Amino acid sequence: MYRMLSHIPLLILFVFTLTGCAGNQAETKKKTDALQRLGASLVQEGSVRAGLEKLLEAAKLDPTNSAIHQELALAYRDLGEFQLSLDHFKKALELRPEFPQAWNNMGTVYLLLRQWDLAINCFQMAVGDILYRTPHFAYNNMGLAYIKKEQYQEAIASFHKALKSAPSYSPASTNMGIALERMNRWEEAIDAYKNAISVDPEYPASHFHLGRLYMRLNRNAEAAEELHQTIKLDPRGHLAQEAKKLLDSMK
Repeated sequence: MYRMLSHIPLLILFVFTLTGCAGNQAETKKKTDALQRLGASLVQEGSVRAGLEKLLEAAKLDPTNSAIHQELALAYRDLGEFQLSLDHFKKALELRPEFPQAWNNMGTVYLLLRQWDLAINCFQMAVGDILYRTPHFAYNNMGLAYIKKEQYQEAIASFHKALKSAPSYSPASTNMGIALERMNRWEEAIDAYKNAISVDPEYPASHFHLGRLYMRLNRNAEAAEELHQTIKLDPRGHLAQEAKKLLDSMK
């Protein structure tokens, strides 16, 4: 009887130890999640360095968290630290190969680096995942890469796929218009821009490119209307400044 009872204190101690470890792990996860959410939110709001600081703290607590590495990669991308961004995207994909958002976002870094083929490969990996819920982003980005390569038919095909996935995604219609313009298919380009405006009248890029094309075709009254609309929608943006220059050139 004595030998059996002598083991009870050890058993109780062991249970308390396990309970303590589980509690510490839960607390660490809670802190990590909070830091990740705060860091990502700060980056999205434009406070990139402050967000990066929080994400680095989260990564120290959970270095094998693929989502944190993706958030770090996005922050470094926004800071122009492209190699660090690629390093963290690759780490995220090493930890979680089926991560289409990371493939797409890594492709945007290659776009910024003007490495078109590497970008296209990333976008193809993203859309190749049948569980990817927003493939129109990757198809649109793929189309942009093809435009840079002056492969306009491939670009148009990519934009068609983006619109098939998300018919109201106006950037794909606008970018299709740009590709059609490069091929001197003016009326089709106008239709693409008008389609973008019909689904999202407040997207300034559609109005700007339509206005610029009208101006190119000497349809100045229509051009002025679209360029003024660009300025109205985004008065402090880059496109508004370009629209003002075009309007001044028509005087």
